[in-house]
Amino acid sequence: MTQGSLLNGPDQLAIERDAVRLFENPAVQAAMEAKRATFEAHDLAQVPAGWATISLNLEEMVFSAVVSVVGMDVSRTMPFWTLNLPHDRDGFRVPGTRHGVDNPDNVYRVIAVDDVNNFRIDGRVNERPGADVSFTLFNHYPGSGADSQSQGVLVLADLEKDAEGRFSFTVGPETAGARTNHIQTTPGQARLIFVRDSLQDWAVETPVSLSVTRTAGPGAEPPSKAEQVAAAVEAIGVSIDYWLRLMPQWFGTPFNEIAKGRAKNFSYTQQATSEARFRLNPDEALVVTVDPSAARYLGIQLADVWGASIGYSAHTSSLNQHQAHRSADGTITYVVSLKDPGVWNWLDPAGLEQGTMLHRWQGMPDGFDSEKSVRGSQVVKLADLDRALPADMRRVTRDQRREQIAQRAAGLARRFD
Repeated sequence: MTQGSLLNGPDQLAIERDAVRLFENPAVQAAMEAKRATFEAHDLAQVPAGWATISLNLEEMVFSAVVSVVGMDVSRTMPFWTLNLPHDRDGFRVPGTRHGVDNPDNVYRVIAVDDVNNFRIDGRVNERPGADVSFTLFNHYPGSGADSQSQGVLVLADLEKDAEGRFSFTVGPETAGARTNHIQTTPGQARLIFVRDSLQDWAVETPVSLSVTRTAGPGAEPPSKAEQVAAAVEAIGVSIDYWLRLMPQWFGTPFNEIAKGRAKNFSYTQQATSEARFRLNPDEALVVTVDPSAARYLGIQLADVWGASIGYSAHTSSLNQHQAHRSADGTITYVVSLKDPGVWNWLDPAGLEQGTMLHRWQGMPDGFDSEKSVRGSQVVKLADLDRALPADMRRVTRDQRREQIAQRAAGLARRFD
């Protein structure tokens, strides 16, 4: 059994170090640079916001592909925290792994599994867990060239826990029978357990601790260095081609039009999403009103045109229903604009005039009303913004904005403690 850790234990650091070494391999670096031309020729690169963010997305998509090779090694399966911002570890830099409109509220972890071995995942709730915590069996690593589809899911709220908050569930080819804490694998359809802790109050909510044990089966042989390099080079090409093909398809709606929330099968059936694109002039604002709809979690996130979340430690580029100010009727109205509009619910695109945005409702009650999920949206001139806002919209001074951002940074720093 690997040593249990929250997010930054020895297993996490070991995989990060191995991934950085593989990333720095000359063949891997050459594969990355060979893909730069693919970015530069893409339609999304022909706008300033797309061209300005090529290098960031090239590096992070490549490092994510490298991580998928190192972290998905079943011979050393362990929970691994990914889809993360760049960060420093004891003197070495770990590139980011953002893509696919990653959610700043989520702590994403992956656990490598297969369809021939049996695994037990042990966990513990640490004081106050996230608003929504789920464990999904996927058939593909996100971005590995094919759409990831849920093969089974368990939700923390439904798992039995002892007096100390400990829980466990199993993953393997046996049928679940009467067990509620088992996910069955099927041939060719088991690649990883995707763990998602959705944190709404960054200051107090904490991811669950996790460890994994292989309990039966033939095990797996670790790959050689040469095999890892070859797998990483292949993964880079496949992953980048996948994301550059998917993003224009996924976010193909007209600019500044917000679709209604719709159920998806990416994680589990209690989720709905609404995708949109924004494009604004410096004197414009996009005003949107959404309904939390009694979901356990609701979040709105901005990302660049390629799908990488916008630096959410230094910018209010995401808001969830805990962070946002609610109007008297329970709805949330927020503003997307290049200039600070002086309201609490500002989604800051960090100077990007164009990008993507995603709304996520999770843990929805029965009877989710898609038509009421997005109450309205409009583009207005900043000079006319007041007339488009609810009368009780919370306003902020410059000092209050700085404090809001400082609170975000402090909450995010807890994840690295």
